[in-house]
Amino acid sequence: MVRVIVLFITCFVMDNLLVSFLPIQPMFGSYSAIPNVFLMCLCFFTFYDRGNKALVFAIIFGILYDICYADLFGIYTCLFPIITFLLQRFVSNSMPVNILSMLALFSIVIVIEEWAVYFLVNTMMVTNVSGYAFVKLILFPTLLFNSLVVLVLYPILKSQFGRYQKQLEHM
Repeated sequence: MVRVIVLFITCFVMDNLLVSFLPIQPMFGSYSAIPNVFLMCLCFFTFYDRGNKALVFAIIFGILYDICYADLFGIYTCLFPIITFLLQRFVSNSMPVNILSMLALFSIVIVIEEWAVYFLVNTMMVTNVSGYAFVKLILFPTLLFNSLVVLVLYPILKSQFGRYQKQLEHM
């Protein structure tokens, strides 16, 4: 379990490190890619743990995500558990865990998460970005960037959560 907690903390920190150290915005002008490494780790974890631990991680790290990264408190505290619940309830029992299915699922989760954040921020009039500009300048680059991250991190996450699942079976 300690390995899983360290993995979640690492993915949480990687979200900020990727923004800080990869020159995505200056290289591509006004396009903006938002890394979602922690959300990817949370999606993977819902497939390997059938209990309520994923919801607990979603709540705890949602609060941390709001404190560290978000301007509006409560967005990720509510959003991460909702996404985790939907994945546990409807997807994790019927979907195979392979790179293509996880890439497709994670793309859908990112679209849901980014649209929810955009909707809330736009409703509260914190931003004046139009829907078309959001899709063109933020959503598509975010999907492309996170798809590349999934391809790189998939073997690592699969092996770590596979070990975790084997430890659960031996208990």
